[in-house]
Amino acid sequence: MADAANQSGGVSRIGLAVLALATLLWSAMSFVPPGPLHADEAVQWSLAKELAEGTPYSSNQDKFHGPTLATVLLISAKLTGTAPMDMNEHYLRSVVSIFLGLMAAAALILPGIGRSARYATAAFLVLTGGCTPFGYYYVQEMLLVAGFVWGVSLWMRAEGSPPDSRWWVLSGAAFGFALACKVAAAAYLFLFIVALLLLRRFVPDRRWLRFGFGLVASWACFQSVGFTDLDGLRTWWVQLARALGVASGHSEDTLLAASLAPWGWAAAWLAAFAFARSGLSRVAWRNPHEADLPCLVAVLVFLFHLALPYKTPWLLLLTFSLPLTLALPYLLVGRTVRAVVLAPALVTVALMAQSSLSSHSRTRAEVPDFQPKVANMAKAYGDKFYIAVEGGHYWPLPYYLRAYRVGYGDFPQAAKAPLRLIPATDTSEPAVPGYAVSMLTLREGGDRYWVLVAKGYESVFIGK
Repeated sequence: MADAANQSGGVSRIGLAVLALATLLWSAMSFVPPGPLHADEAVQWSLAKELAEGTPYSSNQDKFHGPTLATVLLISAKLTGTAPMDMNEHYLRSVVSIFLGLMAAAALILPGIGRSARYATAAFLVLTGGCTPFGYYYVQEMLLVAGFVWGVSLWMRAEGSPPDSRWWVLSGAAFGFALACKVAAAAYLFLFIVALLLLRRFVPDRRWLRFGFGLVASWACFQSVGFTDLDGLRTWWVQLARALGVASGHSEDTLLAASLAPWGWAAAWLAAFAFARSGLSRVAWRNPHEADLPCLVAVLVFLFHLALPYKTPWLLLLTFSLPLTLALPYLLVGRTVRAVVLAPALVTVALMAQSSLSSHSRTRAEVPDFQPKVANMAKAYGDKFYIAVEGGHYWPLPYYLRAYRVGYGDFPQAAKAPLRLIPATDTSEPAVPGYAVSMLTLREGGDRYWVLVAKGYESVFIGK
């Protein structure tokens, strides 16, 4: 298969130059200052904080995904001496960006391709954030995709090796890491096997045993936080049952697509790779090519999520990242025209898609602006200051109120709290004796809250 990829010649130097120019174009046009933490990012931070305080992952109320991201954050906290309570948005996202670099490194081990194409692809990935805004989100998807991309890359590296090669074990271990990140990886792994059956001849030999051993051992290690929380293994199956309900639309947590624009851009992204692969030539499509496996898996994952009711844009990260990491190096080989057209096409699609990809449930800037107001009031009120948030946890408020004593839900002292937040179900402003009232909106079209400030502290709270 590697020989087939190289039949069309060496790497196009003009193509590499165009790729470099496309990277510079992206860097110049796509810089967007990071905004406040998304609700899902704040939940992951909370999980890490609870783990740092000794709460086992398997008993944490926020165990909707695996413990890998929280574990990585705690390792980073130990290395840098930074407590979870002191971590700002930039710190959290920089931890995830490490896995963007690791994902890019998966291109470096691809077989049958020159170093220039592999290193150019890796650099392009790092400098463009994977051509999506999700490369820096503090969410599990980045870790899942990095593990899955490595799994596919190691499998491609293992093909042609004997059944007892270590590459099969390593490939399974990478997939196992992805499984521990999020249960969606189980569906992706199934689709990967489907793609293998469509493109390869199935041979039942020992490599599958080695692959399976690496898969199970790695999953068990990361899912149980290094075998210190064996109940975490059972938790994975609980997550799977919940995910089936959410993804199929049979759960109150199901999020329907506010817009299908991200899915349209993902389709355009895949189309760019398809045309770079063989264009409209039926003859060329009949010839095997190394780019086929990652591209087919990406297409199957795209169709899988397109068919399900549950839709959030970051589910498309694997669709964007897998062909970019593992197919682009092979498509830089041969015809200069193909390489020259592909790089600008990818950057164009990514730039045009960025707004719709990053707009889902974005936290409003007024949420972090709420912090200094609370700090002013806490300083004026003294040691007895506390906050009451009625109705439970409203993300990402727990992150932005982390420096204070906060009670969530109903508790005896809630009605007398110096600062209260009450869900706003309509536009009628509540009249609560002893309090001045204002509004706080977390997300456009999302959660809104009435902010009740104890009388006498209104001017302190608003900073006048």
